[in-house]
Amino acid sequence: MKLKTLIIVLLLLQWTAIFAQSDANLFGHVVDETGEHIPFVNLVIKDTRIGTATDITGHYMITNIPPGNHILVIQHVGHKTKEMPFSIAQRESKEFDITLETISVALEQVVISGSLKEQTLRNSPVRIEVLNATFLQKMPSNNLMQSIGMINGVQQVTACGVCGTNEIRINGLEGSNTAVLIDGMPIMGALASVYGLNGIPNALIERVEVIKGASSTLYGSEAIGGIINIITKTAESAPRFLFNTNWSNLGERSADIGFSPFRGRKFDALFSGTINTMERFTDLNDDTFADMVNIKPSVSLFNKWSFQRPAGKTATFAAKFYHENRAGGTQEFLGAYNYKPDSKVRGSDSLYGETIFTNRYEIMGSYSLPGNADLRLDISQSGHWQDSWYGTTFYKGEQHISFANLIWQTTAGERHNLTSGFTARYQVYDDNTPVTANGTDRQFIPGIFVQDEYRINGRTNLLAGARLDHHDRHGLVFSPRLSAKYDVAKNTILRINSGTGFRTVNIFTEDHAALSGFREVEITEDLKPEQSWNISLSLNQTINRQVGRWIVMDADLFYTRFSNKILADYDTDPQKIIYRNLPDGDYAVSRGVAISANGRINGFFTWSAGFTWQDVFAVSQNEAEESTKEMQPLSPAFTGNWLLSWDARKLKTTVDLTGTFTGEMMLPTVDPEVVNDDQLSKPYSLINLLVNYNLNQSVRVYAGVNNILDWRQSRNPIINWQSPFSDDFDAANVYGPLYGRSLMMGIRLLM
Repeated sequence: MKLKTLIIVLLLLQWTAIFAQSDANLFGHVVDETGEHIPFVNLVIKDTRIGTATDITGHYMITNIPPGNHILVIQHVGHKTKEMPFSIAQRESKEFDITLETISVALEQVVISGSLKEQTLRNSPVRIEVLNATFLQKMPSNNLMQSIGMINGVQQVTACGVCGTNEIRINGLEGSNTAVLIDGMPIMGALASVYGLNGIPNALIERVEVIKGASSTLYGSEAIGGIINIITKTAESAPRFLFNTNWSNLGERSADIGFSPFRGRKFDALFSGTINTMERFTDLNDDTFADMVNIKPSVSLFNKWSFQRPAGKTATFAAKFYHENRAGGTQEFLGAYNYKPDSKVRGSDSLYGETIFTNRYEIMGSYSLPGNADLRLDISQSGHWQDSWYGTTFYKGEQHISFANLIWQTTAGERHNLTSGFTARYQVYDDNTPVTANGTDRQFIPGIFVQDEYRINGRTNLLAGARLDHHDRHGLVFSPRLSAKYDVAKNTILRINSGTGFRTVNIFTEDHAALSGFREVEITEDLKPEQSWNISLSLNQTINRQVGRWIVMDADLFYTRFSNKILADYDTDPQKIIYRNLPDGDYAVSRGVAISANGRINGFFTWSAGFTWQDVFAVSQNEAEESTKEMQPLSPAFTGNWLLSWDARKLKTTVDLTGTFTGEMMLPTVDPEVVNDDQLSKPYSLINLLVNYNLNQSVRVYAGVNNILDWRQSRNPIINWQSPFSDDFDAANVYGPLYGRSLMMGIRLLM
C-alpha cells in the first residue's frame, strides 16, 4: 500500500513538472520592508492566468511566460497590492526580487459576499469578517469547523452525543439559519445542514467570508441569520502540488492532496482530495458509549476548472463529491458493526448504535455571457443521499437542489453601481417520514432582486436592495435590505446594516433530535416560513502608528427578531418534541454586543481577541396576556476567543497559541430530575498550541496540542445511558468536549 502511494505521488510530481516546462521563466523572492521573506504571496501576470505563489521561504518561480512586455501583480493579506512592469525574451530566465509595503489587514482584504462583486473591506458597506488561508493553518486540526469557531460570535455546537453531527451558530442562532456557500453558490442546506462545514477540503481554500445577520436579499432562503462563504483558490494562486497529512493520539487520521497541473494556457485546473478516519473507541466518562464518533472513512473530492475567453470574459466549473460513513454507540455495538449498510446490528434492539451513510455531490459553474453587458450566469446542482439508523429508528432521505442566478451589473452615472438578477431554486425531497407520506415534496422558488450601491460623497456609501420570491405554498415573500457606510475619519468607519430574511423548514433534515432519542415527534400545525428582520451597528477603528505595527478594533451591536419562529417544545410533554410556530404576537430575539481587536506588534508577533455577549430568547403571552421570556438552549450568554502568533523566521519556526471561552448555557433537558441539576452548563475554556518548523522550502513539519487544560464536560451528554432503549434516553446534552487533551503531528509538502 505504501509503495502504491509513493508511485502515485511520484507520477503526480512528474506530471506537474512536465506542464511546468516553458520558454521563459521569472524567479526571485518577496520580502517586506525589514527584509523578511513573505510566504504564500500570490503573483499573477496581468490579463493572463499565468501565476504562482511564493513557497514557505518566500521564493517563487513563474514558468511558461510568453515573450514581451508584461505587468506582474503581487498580492498578499496585510500588504499593499503592487503592480510591476517587466519584459522578458524567449527562453530567458530572469530574476525579479520584490518588496511589499505592510498595511492594515482589515482595510485592504478583497471580499465579494456583501454585494456579489469584488471590493475591499474598506469600501464594503456591509460588515464582513474574513478568515484567510494562513489563519486556517493556525489551529492544531484539519477541521474547518474548529477554525470557523475562532470568529467572534460564531459557535461550533455538537447536536448529538452519539452520532456526533454538528452545526455552526452565528450570534446564538441555530445552524439551519446560516447559509453555507462555496464561491458564492448557496448549495449547502436542508438535508446537509447538520454536517456544517464537514467535507470541504482545506487544501485549496483561499479565504472564508462571514456575514452576521439576515442576507436573504442576495442569497434567498436559509440566509435568515447569516452566511458563510468559502472562497476556493484559483490555479494561479494555488501551489502546484500540496500534500498534508496528520494524525492524533486519539486515533484520528487525515490527509489532504491538491495540485494544479495546467497553467498559462487556455484553461486552468485544480484538483483536491481529503480523507479522514477515526476508528479508535474512547470512553473517558465510563458510560459504555464512544466519546468520539467513529468515521471509516469520509472522502471529499474537489475539481475546479477556469477557462480564458476573449474580451476578458471568464468561465469556471467545479464539482465536489463527499462520502461519509459514521457510527456511534456502545462499545459492544461498534465492536460488532462492520461499517456496511447491510450490517446485521443496524437497527438492533439490544445493542444501541447510530449509523449514518452519506453520499453527496455538488456541481457549480459561472459563465460570463458574451457582449458588452456585464452579465453572468451562476448555476449549481446538488444531490444528497442519507441512509441511517438511530437505535431502532430508520431514516432514509434523498434531496436534490437545482439553483440558477442570472446577474447583471452596471453603472448609472458616476455614483450608482447597480446589481440585479433573476434567480430560481428547485428542490426535490423524499424520505420515509410522515413529511412525504403523500408523495415527494417538490418546491420551486423563482425570484428577482435588485440592488444599488450609491456613493453619496467621498465619505458616505449607501446600499439599498430588495428581493421578491414566489413560494408554491406561501405566495410572495419580500426581502429588503439597507446598509450605509460612513468614513468618520481616515481610519474610522461606521456601518449600519439592516435587512430581512425568510426560511422554509423541514424538521427531519435539520434537527437530529427528532430522530435520536426516545421522544415522539409531533407537528401540531402547518408550519409557516420563518421570517426575521435584523439591524446592526458597527464601528471600525484602525491605529497605524508606524509601518509593520498596527491595531484594528471593531465594535458591533446586533438585534434580530423572528416572527413565525419554529421552536422545539421539550416541556409541554416529556414524552414528545412538539414543533410549532410562535403564535401571532409572540416573537424570538437574538441581541447582543461584540468587541474584537487584532494587531501586529512587529514583524514577528500578531494577536487577536474577541468577546461577545448575547441574549437569545423567545417571548410568549398567556391567556391573561402576560408576557413570558424563555431562554433558548445551547446559546451561551458570553463567548470569547484569542490568538497569539509568533513567526520566528530566522529559526524557520512559527508558534500559534489559540483559545476560546464559552459561558454557561441552558441545555435542552426535558426533566431536570433525570440529571439532578438546574439545566445549566458549566463555563469552560479551551486552549490549543501549534508549532510549525520548515525543514526546507518545500517541507513543513508541525505538532500541536488540543485542549491543553484537559477540560471535559462533567455532565454526561447522554441522559439515562444505562437504558438506551427506555423512554428516558436522550443524547442531546452535549455542550462541550467529551474528550480531553489530545496530541497531533503532521507534515506538509508544498511545491
